[in-house]
Parts: sequence; C-alpha cells; structure tokens
Amino acid sequence: MQLGVQVTGSYDHVARVAHICEDAGIAAVALADHYLYGRTREEWSAPTYDSLVQTAALARDTTDIEIVMLVSPITFRHPAVYAKTITTVDEISGGRFVFGLGTGWHDGEHEVFGFDYPSMGERFDWLEDALGYLRAFLDDPLEGYQGRRWSLEALDINPRARPDLRLMVGGGGARRTPSLVGRFGDEYNLYHHEAEGIEARLDTMRASASAAGRDPDAVMISTCLATVGGADQAEIDEFIGDYAAARGLEPERVRAAFEGRIPMVTWDVVAERLAEFEQLGFERVYLQVVGGVAWSVENALTALAG
Repeated sequence: MQLGVQVTGSYDHVARVAHICEDAGIAAVALADHYLYGRTREEWSAPTYDSLVQTAALARDTTDIEIVMLVSPITFRHPAVYAKTITTVDEISGGRFVFGLGTGWHDGEHEVFGFDYPSMGERFDWLEDALGYLRAFLDDPLEGYQGRRWSLEALDINPRARPDLRLMVGGGGARRTPSLVGRFGDEYNLYHHEAEGIEARLDTMRASASAAGRDPDAVMISTCLATVGGADQAEIDEFIGDYAAARGLEPERVRAAFEGRIPMVTWDVVAERLAEFEQLGFERVYLQVVGGVAWSVENALTALAG
C-alpha cells in the first residue's frame, strides 16, 4: 500500500514537507483546498492560502513526487477554471498532478467569503455536472459537453491533457459519490472506515463503472488518516507543545480540542491502522499529520515508510 502525506500552511512550510516526503520516497504530497481551516470562528483567523496556486509552485520545486489536490469543492470555481488549472499544473510538473473534486462541506468558509452554497443534494447535482464537463475536457474536448448547469462547446482546445491524468472524486456518501466515481473518476478517496460500509460503496462504484463501460479495477481506492503521532508519549507532548506555541495557545487547550476527534497515538498504533486499511482494500492512505509540524512528518515517515 502506498503512503502519501497531506500538508497545509505557508508555501515555505509546504515545500519543506514535500521535500521531506520526496527524499523518503513517499508516493504523494497532497494539499487541502480550503479558504478557512477549523470548525469554529476562533480558529478561522489562522493563515490560509490558495492551495491550487501552491500546487503550481510545488510542480516546479519538486521532481518525482505526485502532487495531489485533495479535494477542491465545486462551489469555489467554474469547471473551466479547474480544467485549465489541471492541465497547466500537470504540464509544469511533467505529468505528476492528481486533481480531486467534491461537493464542499465547510459551512463557515462559504458563509464568510460569500460562495453560493446550496443544499447537499444540489451540490451533488453541481458535482455531477462538473465531472461530466471535466471528463469531456480531459478526454476529448472535440466531443463537447452539455449539462444542466455548465456546457463546453465542441472545439479543438489545447493544450490537451495527458491520457493518464487522474481525476479523483472524494467523499463519504453511500450512493451518489461511488456512483459518480464509477462514471467519471480515476481515484476514489473514500471517507468511510467501517468494513461493511466500504464493501457496499465499492460494489456501487464497480457497478456504476461497468454500466458506463469503464474498468472498475482501474480506479485507485484511497483514504485519509488524521493523527497526532509520536514515537512515545513524550514526542506526542512535544508535538502538541509546538503546535500550541505556533498558534499562541495553551497545550492543554489544544489537547482538549483534539480529544475524541483526532487520535493522539504512537506511530506503531498508526502502522496497525494502516495495515487494517490495506486489508480493507485501500491502495493508498494520505496521512494527515495535524498541523503539519515538519519534524513530526519526518519522524512519521521514518517510522511508517517501510
């Protein structure tokens, strides 16, 4: 099973973590497309950047590692903007970009920035339309696309995307997400970790792919694992201290915020969880080292990369 790392923060920090991952032979570095992080207004003033811009910089500043957008919300940008961004970043990287798209879920960032944010059902309609648009653009723009919300005129649009550029669909839904993956996706980033639910979702994806004349076995199955980790409790405490200091918070306040939401465990426990994911059929796990403290990422990869 492959290991990737998801990172957020300033570009200097993102690039440092990407180089750590590249030096360790990790499969991918992933960025999260948000304009605000955290679930409370108190957390929303933390620095947040445009991750798609950062992927373009990483495309130039790295050489071997895959660069993954995990995942952009359809509410942020017109699919034409995504289409041109995908092909541009992929060209800059020499063919190492993976683009993920989802419905969006962060209520606060939509409220603060004034993005249209309809019901989940309507966002799924938007996602279906956008995926159809992107699939047409990436596969053969001469075919064009006519959707309910967006359309692409049939035209010889250049540059063309490379044939094996991966389009990821991310989400935890039981029905519409796996169906859309089967019809349009090359990677299924599945936010669901109970065996029974995974099996049903994969069955839905495979049936949808087969019905669309696509090969279900060609779809990569991936997931994410958020963790606060360390070799021992002392290292976990050191991480929490660094994370708190960077945000001007007390360590106990940070610990209380993580409690019950993000596991605070040693790397051997994380390794056991990765083995469970592999048994469930996942081909790649994106490790979300909370806060992205660089030394902790490096320690994690030393402990887990084997």
